[in-house]
Amino acid sequence: RNGKIFYTSITSLSHISKKRGLSQTQLANLSGVPLRTIKSYEQGTVDISKAQAETLYALSQTLNCSIEDLIR
Repeated sequence: RNGKIFYTSITSLSHISKKRGLSQTQLANLSGVPLRTIKSYEQGTVDISKAQAETLYALSQTLNCSIEDLIR
């Protein structure tokens, strides 16, 4: 890419869930967080750092990561 750094819109949530081999649907089913919510966080249309504590906790438990990892 001609030496330039390009901004990537891949969120921490998307990166971690892909690393764990989970689709958005699987993550929704396992965490109890609605699929639409997960899609919004992954697409960056909703700021995950403003999510309810229960949502962040459910996602972090399902993905075996810290809440801090999700909101980076």
